[in-house]
Amino acid sequence: MSTLVLLVAALSLAYIFSEACKHINVPRVVGQIFAGIVIGIFAKDLLIPSTLDTFSLLSDVGIVLLFFFTGFEVNLKEFQKHFKNTITISAFNTAIPFVLGLLLTLWLGYGITVAILVGICLAVSSTAISLDFLEEFGLLKSKIGNLIITTGAVDDLLELIFTTIILAFLQISVGNGTITSLFIGMLAFIGIATLARFLIIPFALNIVQKEHSASGLFMIALILTMAMASISDYLGLGSLIGALIAGVLIRHSIMQEKTRRPWETHEISQTIHTVSFGFLVPIFFVWVGINTDITAVFSNPFLVIALSAIAIGGTVIGTALAVLVNKGTWEEGILVGWGVTAKGDVELVIATLALKNGLIAKDIYTALILMAFITTLIAPIVFRRMIMDKMVRKNLKAGLKVS
Repeated sequence: MSTLVLLVAALSLAYIFSEACKHINVPRVVGQIFAGIVIGIFAKDLLIPSTLDTFSLLSDVGIVLLFFFTGFEVNLKEFQKHFKNTITISAFNTAIPFVLGLLLTLWLGYGITVAILVGICLAVSSTAISLDFLEEFGLLKSKIGNLIITTGAVDDLLELIFTTIILAFLQISVGNGTITSLFIGMLAFIGIATLARFLIIPFALNIVQKEHSASGLFMIALILTMAMASISDYLGLGSLIGALIAGVLIRHSIMQEKTRRPWETHEISQTIHTVSFGFLVPIFFVWVGINTDITAVFSNPFLVIALSAIAIGGTVIGTALAVLVNKGTWEEGILVGWGVTAKGDVELVIATLALKNGLIAKDIYTALILMAFITTLIAPIVFRRMIMDKMVRKNLKAGLKVS
């Protein structure tokens, strides 16, 4: 099967399954991963090595753009504003799944490297899928909505820290550097990032601002992203750290410039989103599905069930406990917990990179992918149901008061 045929099949199946998921209120990423699983089951033997290599390369570019968009969506002002109120929640809902996942993996006889990777994959979360339901029910500015959004902002920071640690760890584990060289590389990258923030990025944006061109903005953002990714990779930090920091710096540079018009933020965000999530990011999720060995589940179903239970229970209970500590109610804590339970981006990237570098076996990789698949499937359904029940009770109480 040629590369073009694979691309057509992958994008077609990803679109069909994504639309099907959309109509049943399930995140599209579930459909995209499932598309890859279908290709892996029925057509993987037809794929030649060069085709797989090209597809893998496109998925790598998709990962870079996914991390850029993740960084671009981090609002530093909102994060600073609500940091104190949500740091407890973020600490609880990441620490509990991490520790439980670490202990479980060690108990099952895996090494410390695998245990750390599994723990981190269980700890990070994706809150973006909950925002659709908050908007649907008009709850974006409600107490629950604000709590989920601000918790997501702090979670984003913890994801940055977790991702930085694990990517640096991956670089050392595969023999590409030492602790000393990594430390030197981090210092050098901080210096380059500072230079980019105050000189290079503002200069580049000022040039393209005069043209008022959406395509020009996209090209500048893409060039800066790829440059930062290349530099961080060269310095031993991994390309994704550079892409993510590029997103944060570009957004922050734009928002700090008071004379710059809001359309720039909109144009960059929309253009990156269209190219990334319309083409390259789905390719990555299909690639994840292709590399998922379903037969591995039958050899160790306990692992999939246990990891999914920890991911869901650890996040929901951890969030609920933290909300109680912050003098909230148990119901609010459970609702917010389900709102930040889904796994569907960073953990998939970490698992895929670990597999490519030979740090985890196919059975662990498949278990992590299916864990993400299950949580991303279940969490929005439960979250949406709880919101609907809450609204029904509220309307019922209002009706009783009227009568």
